[in-house]
Amino acid sequence: MRKLLEKLFGKGSNELHFSYEEKKYSFGVKVLVALLALIILSLSERAIADLQQGIPRIDYPNYYDLQENRDVQNYQRNTLNPLYQKKHDLENRNREVRSEYDTSLLEKIAIEDTRLFGDEDSVRQDFSSNQELLSRVNEGIEIAEKELERLQVLAHQAEAPLRNDYIARVRIRQLKVFLWEAIFWIPFFFITLWWYSRTKRKDSRWEIISIAALIASSIISLQSFCVFLWSWIPRELLEKLWEILQATLLTRIVGYYLMMAVIILLLGGLIVSVHRRATDPVSGGKKKIRNKQCPTCSYPLELSGDFCGGCGKQLQEKCSSCSKPTYTWAAACEHCGNK
Repeated sequence: MRKLLEKLFGKGSNELHFSYEEKKYSFGVKVLVALLALIILSLSERAIADLQQGIPRIDYPNYYDLQENRDVQNYQRNTLNPLYQKKHDLENRNREVRSEYDTSLLEKIAIEDTRLFGDEDSVRQDFSSNQELLSRVNEGIEIAEKELERLQVLAHQAEAPLRNDYIARVRIRQLKVFLWEAIFWIPFFFITLWWYSRTKRKDSRWEIISIAALIASSIISLQSFCVFLWSWIPRELLEKLWEILQATLLTRIVGYYLMMAVIILLLGGLIVSVHRRATDPVSGGKKKIRNKQCPTCSYPLELSGDFCGGCGKQLQEKCSSCSKPTYTWAAACEHCGNK
């Protein structure tokens, strides 16, 4: 068991030693950090869900209460559906008449005196009558369908104010949800970013823990922002863009490249900006110098001479004017004041 733990988390040692090399974490530590990030993220998701549930949802409008929609339903039920049923019955009757005609022909060939369905002429006359009636029913269906389309257009126009009001109320609710979520994730993100920057500059052992917290806060912040952005983008614009992308294979390929470029620029720029602020060597180096440490590896300056005892970097050089030793990062010589 001990060998397994040492393999996952590294071997322990009772000796006190200093290391000014870049920190390397074992696989087991990375797994625990990933697990910690997932736990923090799940708790953040739960907090976001509670905030969303705290704001009342917008009920979908009941379009069936509109008189125009009632007219559509009544017309379809009382006028169009009976015509469809009559057409179905006539088509079935025509199939039966064809079968009767075939039977009548066979009876004629067999010289039967008694016919089941009469002679073929009467059967043919019955078929012609059904065809004429079916033709009139089809004409009535065409007229009824046009009338139904007109009623549906009127119903759609009547639904427009309710639909627009619903969309506006949903967007207002989404804005409220986003603002409430921002009260949670904005402090969370900047606190974890500050914590990570501080632990990074101080070379603290809590640095890897702050990375897990920063990852979780970044994910929850990006998720909240993307959901809000998606809810406010007009659907007509998305449908138009999708139609353009679906036009040809070339436009689809170009569109995918453009979307990837936008994502890389937005997310990549955010990541670079955050990383640059968190790991700025100038601000970190100045703080280490104020703490009398090597700006590169944090080794004490009191234990170093012209070169750092931790990383070997040159710390002091002779001034070109007075030939006295001065630090390499100094903007001017502290002895003669020349640059």
